[in-house]
Amino acid sequence: MSCHTFLTSATERNGTVVGPRIQTDNVDVARIAMPLVALILVLTLGACSDGGDSAGPHHIRWGAYLPDLKGSDVDSDAGVVGVTTLADRPLDLILTFSGLREPVPHADLTRIAETGAVPIVSIEPWNPSGGVNQPDYRLSRIADGAFDNDLRRWANGLKEFGRPVIVRFAHEMNGDWYPWGVHVNGNTPQSYIDAWRHVRSILNSIDPHNISMVWAPMAAISGIPGFDAAYPGDNEVDYLGIDGYNWGNDGQHGWASPGFIFSNAFAGLRRLGDKPILVTEVASADDPDPTRKATWIHDFVSLVSREAGVDGFVWFQANKERDWRFNSNPQSENAFRSALDAVPAT
Repeated sequence: MSCHTFLTSATERNGTVVGPRIQTDNVDVARIAMPLVALILVLTLGACSDGGDSAGPHHIRWGAYLPDLKGSDVDSDAGVVGVTTLADRPLDLILTFSGLREPVPHADLTRIAETGAVPIVSIEPWNPSGGVNQPDYRLSRIADGAFDNDLRRWANGLKEFGRPVIVRFAHEMNGDWYPWGVHVNGNTPQSYIDAWRHVRSILNSIDPHNISMVWAPMAAISGIPGFDAAYPGDNEVDYLGIDGYNWGNDGQHGWASPGFIFSNAFAGLRRLGDKPILVTEVASADDPDPTRKATWIHDFVSLVSREAGVDGFVWFQANKERDWRFNSNPQSENAFRSALDAVPAT
């Protein structure tokens, strides 16, 4: 029964709560039933006041990072065919990673286009084996034009691709694990903003109608600094992104619910600007109780599909620091499929 149906049936025209009035053996049933009806009404009003669930889920896009992008084995959980089969829903987004000085991944982009998904291309300004302190990749050097040839090559290559593509440049900048982090390698929030705006200007200079940009910090939990100071501005971004993981109980981290990780992050992003929100990386570790990850997945998809302005999410489908895969156990696999099934397809 909907909240509206119950409230309508529980009130008269003058708004007085009523129940059936039947006289049996001189016992006024209504007098007994009234307190019960009043209690149910109070509880129902409380449920109806929950703005998130009462509206129901809205359509969101879903995507994945896939370690074996070109794999076509239906039994593989690392490629497009296998993951699409496991989720029982076509991918809308596929996340990739490339170094700034690496070639534009034309073959990967073509493969993604064949699936009907939109690529999110993470462009990382670093030497992957060089650690955090890499003066050559200091953000001020990017802003000063030291990598303009590489940036123009990327801009032209992505424009040549010709289909929609989302560029995720220097993500998780509020962390301290990448050389483009705003608190390491001689960087500052302002130098990040300057570098971002410089990259954006080069992309815009070739009039790329198919290229958009997502600015994607890490959720500011467990000691990770906030991200507001590194925001380049509404005119400089097309999507507001956020990354967040539940690392599980490992002695260093604690089990973190989707609400703990993302609710404040979503509110913070909305304070920064009025742009669609994408969760560009998300996953949960396993637990000795396999139903715990299953519940986490259900709660996460329910949260993002009811959160205003959230356009989609990308699951990190890899067995890396943790077994992040949504199918790491049968319960979580079923939960993922069921959660997506509850979200409107369009």
